[in-house]
Amino acid sequence: MRFRNIDLNLFRVFEVIYDTGNLTLASEILNVTQPAVSNSLARLRDHLDDPLFVRAGKRMNPTPTADQLIVPVRKALRLLEGGVEKQETVNPLEIRKTLRISIGDVGEAILLPRLVAGIRAEAPGLTLQAYQMERRQISRKLAANDLDFAIDIPMPIEGQLRRHKLIAEKHVCAMSKTHALAGCDALSLEDYLREDHVHVSSRKKGGGVADLALSALGKSRNNVARLQHYQAAFSLLAETPFLLTAPLSLARQYPCRIFELPFAVQDLELQLYWHASSEQSAANNWIRERIVTLLADKKLFP
Repeated sequence: MRFRNIDLNLFRVFEVIYDTGNLTLASEILNVTQPAVSNSLARLRDHLDDPLFVRAGKRMNPTPTADQLIVPVRKALRLLEGGVEKQETVNPLEIRKTLRISIGDVGEAILLPRLVAGIRAEAPGLTLQAYQMERRQISRKLAANDLDFAIDIPMPIEGQLRRHKLIAEKHVCAMSKTHALAGCDALSLEDYLREDHVHVSSRKKGGGVADLALSALGKSRNNVARLQHYQAAFSLLAETPFLLTAPLSLARQYPCRIFELPFAVQDLELQLYWHASSEQSAANNWIRERIVTLLADKKLFP
C-alpha cells in the first residue's frame, strides 16, 4: 500500500462509520448516498487489506485494525481541519445564525430566558429554535449538524460527542399557599408520605428521583396525577391539595409554598452537549463559551 495513492476523504468516511456503526446514519451525516459510503469503505478496505468493520445485526463493529487506526486518523483529520479552517476572532455583532438547541421542560424554563437575554445582548443577529429531541437521537442529530447544542441530564456519550456540566439544582416540595400544611415551619417525612402527589415525566411510566430515594428508604408516595410538563403541574397545585417535587429555581417562578424535602434526593444536573466537528465554527465556539459563562454566574439562580 502506498499512502499517496489513498483519497484522504476515505478516512473521514471511516471515522463517521466508526462513530455511528451504521452505513445509513453515516450517509446522512456525510450528506451522500449509502452506495457512495459503501463504495468508499470498499476502496479503503482494498487499500488497507482489512475488512475494517464486520456486520453484527444492524451494527458495523470495528475490527482490531480499525480500533488501532481510529486514534491517529482522528488526530490527522483534526490537524487538517484546523489548518484549512483557520479560526478567527469572531465579532458577535456580525453573527447571523439560527441557534438550534434540544432542551427539555425544566431547562427551557430555568435556563433559556437567561441564555437568550444574555447572548442576544451581545449578538443581536442570533435567533433561537428550541425543541426537545429524544435522547437516543441527540448524538446523531449533533453529528449530522441538525442540532448545534443539547442541554439534558447526564447520559452516556460516544464518538465525537462533547459535554460540559452546567448546573446542579436541588429538588424541593411545592404546594398551594392555601394548603393545610402551608403554615408549617417544616415538612416531615410523615407529612410528605400522607399527601397525594403530582409526578412530572415525559415517560409513560416509571418513577422520578423522589420515588427512587423513597424506595431506598423502603417507602413510597401516592402519585395521583402524572403530567408531561411542570407548567401544567404548578397550575394544578392552585386547584388541588396535591404536593409537587420540583427543582428549586423552577418552583420559585410560581406563587406556591416551598419546603425543603424531608429526605435526601439526587440533584437535577443539566449538561451541555455538542459535537466535536462544531468546534471548527468560530461562531459556535463563541456561543458555547457564552452559555458556559452565563450559567456559571451563581447570581442568576437565587
